[in-house]
Amino acid sequence: MPATRPMPRATLAGLAVAITLSPALAAETRAIEEIVVTATASEQRLRDAPATMSVITRDRLVERPVRDVLDAVRELPGITLTSAAFTRKRINIRGMDNTHSLFLVDGRRVNASADVIAHSDFELGWIPTEAIERIEVVRGPMSSLYGSEALGGVINVITRPVTDRWTSSASASWGETSGPGGRDTQVGLYAAGPVMPDVLGLRVFVNRDDRKETPDRADPAISAIEGRRATSGGATLSWTPADQHRFDFSLQRAEDTRERNTRTPGPPQSAMEYTFSDDITRQQLDVHYLGDFERFAVEAGAYRSRLDRENRRSQGQIPTPPTQLTDDIAETRVRFDLGPRHFFTLGGEYRREELDDGGFVQTGTERVETRSLFIQDMIELAPDQLSLTLGARLDDHQRFGSELSPRAYLIWHASDAVTLRGGYGEGFKAPTLKQLSTQFSTFGGGGRFEITGNPDLQPETSRSLEIGALGNLGAMSFEATVFQNTLRDLVQTACFANCGIFRQERRTYVNVAEARIRGLETGASVALPYGFDVGGNYTYLDARDRELDARLAERPRHTVTARLGWQRGAWSAHTRAQRIGSQLRNVQGQALQKPHYSLWHAGAAFALNEQVTIRAGVENLFNERLAERSELFDFEERGRFVYLGTNLNF
Repeated sequence: MPATRPMPRATLAGLAVAITLSPALAAETRAIEEIVVTATASEQRLRDAPATMSVITRDRLVERPVRDVLDAVRELPGITLTSAAFTRKRINIRGMDNTHSLFLVDGRRVNASADVIAHSDFELGWIPTEAIERIEVVRGPMSSLYGSEALGGVINVITRPVTDRWTSSASASWGETSGPGGRDTQVGLYAAGPVMPDVLGLRVFVNRDDRKETPDRADPAISAIEGRRATSGGATLSWTPADQHRFDFSLQRAEDTRERNTRTPGPPQSAMEYTFSDDITRQQLDVHYLGDFERFAVEAGAYRSRLDRENRRSQGQIPTPPTQLTDDIAETRVRFDLGPRHFFTLGGEYRREELDDGGFVQTGTERVETRSLFIQDMIELAPDQLSLTLGARLDDHQRFGSELSPRAYLIWHASDAVTLRGGYGEGFKAPTLKQLSTQFSTFGGGGRFEITGNPDLQPETSRSLEIGALGNLGAMSFEATVFQNTLRDLVQTACFANCGIFRQERRTYVNVAEARIRGLETGASVALPYGFDVGGNYTYLDARDRELDARLAERPRHTVTARLGWQRGAWSAHTRAQRIGSQLRNVQGQALQKPHYSLWHAGAAFALNEQVTIRAGVENLFNERLAERSELFDFEERGRFVYLGTNLNF
């Protein structure tokens, strides 16, 4: 069951003495005081977390122009970006496809729209920066806690909590690219505090983001990056009728319009230019209970997540039929101690997914139910030195049956400064409603072939092993992890009739592919004299298709990121750089190599007083354009972007 924000009167595990490193976290590695929840669905020190984790704090989110979760996490170790088409990008963790990562908000599932809506990145901009307290990223399978979709990792957005005194903040930013289009403006407001002290609290936020589309420099009639107009907001009412009980009632909603200029495929003389638009509405209603008793703690809740997508196209082009995805989830979790060395968590979850889509040619609707039970035991083998976490989850899926996901992880604090850790875990991903449906039918590949569902599919699975170390040696912090993931029964389409004949070829989904991904993630940061700090990380990735004995495409082998920061009094500044190594792209059956590229950024801030901070900087300092580097790049980075913003706290 997903994690939630801290419970009232719950005992905290203490302050962390180590933190996962990245250039976006150099300051945090000096503070070393992180409490996390995602790895075990309960509060604990980061150095005790049985997983490889990164934490992006609010300070790091506001120091640069973060538009969505992708912008926030892209400089972390183990993270790479791939194309989602339609000028959009997706997040891969440790070389695993984006559909193998689970997105959470305060531990609640976000609709996995990428599973059922082609070219979707709709999860990434769901919660605005102004409402985020931190982002926790787990790299490695977490299906033992969270079930399907978590076989590659978890990204958990933790929102700012309801507080016992009124606090409020506002932010505004403006940015302009060096070429035509791309102007970006954002305004956000946040407020939280008591309505009735110690009994009733309220939190509200609202955000507006306007981004102009960026024309392609070589072909200005089409868009290199789509435009966006998004409004999001939410409210949480927190009722504490007694010290042991708390009820949270939350409602969040976002309206997101994407727009790009494109043209129909075919010869230039017959191609038609038109505007492609997506209108996305997302909302979530959540009721949650937290009870803290003398011998045990209880969490229970129910929530509904709904996403509606409507497509529009100009010039008489036929739009994609509307899509509606609804998740209804009920869950509970009980935590208790069994003796002085065993800390148990038991839980269950019921999930009902329903998809309305024009691809379901008979009824227009498919639905499926999943019931889950899980157990976790955090065993203290040697007090404050050696601990073992064991866990397992059983998911009973209405269509394909049961799946067991075990996990074991060992933590050894070899000294006050150094921690060694390692573990094994298994994960799975259930086939999507479209992949399993006997009534699903649509054309793909620009109309070249028809794809139909297959009810005999089995879940994709992973087995992962990792070993690592992290520590804090005075002014320096470090981390290193080696890992191997073995993936089986990956779902792909395969032709079964009229192969190679345009618009007559028929394909279906099958379990055929296997992959092996090995890698190294390492990083360090150092606090220097005169207010300076420097940090960086390096990721090596060796991803291979075991069926073809070939390197997997869209996975750079080498990624390096660095950051230099400075703070003195009211002034602060930073510069960041990232080099993404060469990678392969499959084009009509050929593996072609895309070249490496680098991005440089710089920013500064001045605190006028405790309430007002002014920020300015330049992203993509040297105006790197991927299309000019190679025609093989299938997405574009934002060009040189000059920004100015302010943060207000009152």
